Amino acid sequence: MRLNRAAPLSGIAFVVFFIASVVVSSVPKSSASDRDWLAAYATHAKQAGHLATGILLVLAALSLLVFLTHLWTRVLATGRLEAVSPLPLVAAGVSAACIAIGGVLMGSIGGSTLIGNAPLPGPDLLRLGNDAGFAMVGLAGMLAASVSVAAVSVQARSAGLFGQRLFRFSMLVAVLLLASFAFVPILGLLIWLVAVAVTLLRDSPALRRDGALLAARETA
Repeated sequence: MRLNRAAPLSGIAFVVFFIASVVVSSVPKSSASDRDWLAAYATHAKQAGHLATGILLVLAALSLLVFLTHLWTRVLATGRLEAVSPLPLVAAGVSAACIAIGGVLMGSIGGSTLIGNAPLPGPDLLRLGNDAGFAMVGLAGMLAASVSVAAVSVQARSAGLFGQRLFRFSMLVAVLLLASFAFVPILGLLIWLVAVAVTLLRDSPALRRDGALLAARETA
């Protein structure tokens, strides 16, 4: 599968990995009792769930980096901009790094207990690992993603890659991500990734070229 067809699918891969990371592992509220926190890590199945969350978030981070890098290179490939700032690429790297670190923080205790037979730490450390992991993903990671989405969308609009409606939606998502500590605004990023992935797939040069060849064969 050619890069212009495969790379946009990394945006959809992020959506899948991110949603899966939320589904496979659940933790109590920070205000929950110590007993509830210890119970959330007590069994091998629950420890495996926390480890899976960490792995899935790392995969999500890599997918987001691949997608935003591909989008930025598609802007460059149009040749319509004299100078293109690397800000979207840098911000994408920061976002991916923060999300991956968050995944490691969330999954490390479950992984060390499950695989390394380490003793289960106290509830305070369990809370700290999860809260720090969420801060890296939902705060630092999404703030950097907001910068990347806004910057690359401005460039994509100037290069003619984004229409006015997609550009406005992109800027709305970038603003919503500033409140990502509430978690719900992250849904905007998931929708944006799917919308842009579909747009890139439809506008793929390889796809248009293959379509032209097919049309030429049918008329021959």
